[in-house]
Amino acid sequence: LLPLALPACVWLIRTFAPSAKGHGTEAVIAAIHTRSGKIDWRVAPVKLLATVLTLAFGGSVGKEGPCAQIGAAITSLFADVLRLDDKDRRRLVICGIGAGFAAVFGTPVSGALFGIEVLYLGRIEYPVLFPCLVAGIVAHLVCGTSAPVPALHQDLSLLGHRTIVPLTILFGAAFGLIALVLIESMRGLERLLRRFERHPYRVAAAGGTALALFYLAVGEDYAGLGLPVIEASLAGTASVVALAFLFKIVATTLTLGTGGSGGIVTPLFFIGATSGVALAHLAGLPPGVIAAFGFVSVLAAAANTPIAAAVMGMELLPHDLGVYAALCAGTAFLLVGHRSVYASQKLGLSKSGGL
Repeated sequence: LLPLALPACVWLIRTFAPSAKGHGTEAVIAAIHTRSGKIDWRVAPVKLLATVLTLAFGGSVGKEGPCAQIGAAITSLFADVLRLDDKDRRRLVICGIGAGFAAVFGTPVSGALFGIEVLYLGRIEYPVLFPCLVAGIVAHLVCGTSAPVPALHQDLSLLGHRTIVPLTILFGAAFGLIALVLIESMRGLERLLRRFERHPYRVAAAGGTALALFYLAVGEDYAGLGLPVIEASLAGTASVVALAFLFKIVATTLTLGTGGSGGIVTPLFFIGATSGVALAHLAGLPPGVIAAFGFVSVLAAAANTPIAAAVMGMELLPHDLGVYAALCAGTAFLLVGHRSVYASQKLGLSKSGGL
């Protein structure tokens, strides 16, 4: 039913809240930079319905983008009710992003940091740090969501103390290149479909059909959130197809590029974890460990949020693993260059000096 579900999603968004289009966080970043965070309150219910529709029928998206956009829409409404000025509205909406991210993933600190780091490449909104931390922690307490990371059955002992740092940097470079493949795939499809902008429903129907056929060819593991595959990859207890990360890139690009609604971060987790398993098998290393590195590194690279990703690694993973995952995430961030899955992200730093 995907050929019907995606056009229905497009109709819902175009009719009631056009700014709810896409993967959520991108629209909020654009609103913060261009409209001081002013967001139509109707975005919240429309985004909720459109995302549920996309996920229910097998679209390859995540939950965090819509949660961030819903949080931003609600905080923008509060700013109207309380008659706050543009500066305070902007701060409140940033808190909404952090709260949405923290609530859906069960990561209060890294969720809050994501909200203040994702707006600029290489710049952090320090004035919003404290309120964003409060928002992230309270959102986590209200939702009570547990993070999608199982108990890890593997450790760093097979990597060796002398080789672990160069290996971590090497894997970080590989994850940066994988994130680049996703970014360029999404931009390439966007450029390709610009000539069909006047026919959004036909594009959505064609995208839904292509997605359904793709699932028939490669399997349904790449539909929806894909949490079982992420958990199996991190646990290191199940075999994962070597090209699983490429299949997820195709599924996510098709879903978001042709009209689906949802987030991009959960697919990033899937791509990172499964590419980690593939690289681990190639190098003869424990797959659960390298999957954990990929889990945070692809996020750092694709979203240009190395601090949030590094803290997430230390927040979710065992202490020794989290520290090296942070190094891996920093390397991936440098290697991806100035590209991002969030086109509205502003450049606040040149990476050439870091390289």
